[in-house]
Amino acid sequence: MIAAELERSRLQALLQTRSYGRSLRVLELTDSTNDDAKRDATAGAADGHVVLADAQRAGRGSHGRSWDSPPGMDLYLSIVARPPLPLAALPPLTLAVGLGVADAVERLVGPGTARRAVVKWPNDVWLSGRKCAGILVETSSAGASPLAVDTDAGRPAVVIGIGLNVNRVDWPEELRASATSLRTEASSPQPLDRGVALAELLQAVEAWVERLVTAGGDAIAAALQDRLALRGERVRCGETIGVLQGVAPSGAIRIATAGGVRELLAGRLFPAHAPDDHER
Repeated sequence: MIAAELERSRLQALLQTRSYGRSLRVLELTDSTNDDAKRDATAGAADGHVVLADAQRAGRGSHGRSWDSPPGMDLYLSIVARPPLPLAALPPLTLAVGLGVADAVERLVGPGTARRAVVKWPNDVWLSGRKCAGILVETSSAGASPLAVDTDAGRPAVVIGIGLNVNRVDWPEELRASATSLRTEASSPQPLDRGVALAELLQAVEAWVERLVTAGGDAIAAALQDRLALRGERVRCGETIGVLQGVAPSGAIRIATAGGVRELLAGRLFPAHAPDDHER
């Protein structure tokens, strides 16, 4: 049975978006909302179609890791997006979504908190140095090149998966040092309304995706200057070690090394001193 706060009619009444969530499928339990959204995209789902689940059996994070998805606590959703952009302009999409999630997170934790939401390249959002949200952008059919799926409209279809920790205060042992939630960080200790959180999230993400469409990767890179986790710190990405300078308009991370500035489009970013498994 779907929780009352996630009833479809209630959610759509809360929305202030142009297209995100106007087509909406709400599930009590599924394996993965990203897989559901991929199937819906292949079947012709409109731009902004959303699949939301109260719980997932096999939620996915980045780099093949699982996303813990218990019922009644958090938000697990996937958006079918068909941005009118050439394929070469799509790599900064994950970061644009991250900016939207960070904006929504700050509004939801409320006034009276000095905690700032930051985007941890390439696909996480942090509060108080801990992960509160993860983003997974995938193609809508297997075997397609990254971020590129031909549609009957001639526009690429991508699936934007978002996991947002809303009301959890207890964590599995392996996540206790690295994860947090909006309820933990909020100015009020009361549980947050997940329907309200969804409406805030979709509005902010839609706005930043539209910003990418109208202003390009330069606007995303500029906005990340003040919202980029670990900027100015010594970091490691693969074999590259140096000081994190920022993000290029392409979406690549920029690291100043002894041999000059390197731009990396893929990889996992860590503080230089941290072990590879220090985060969720």
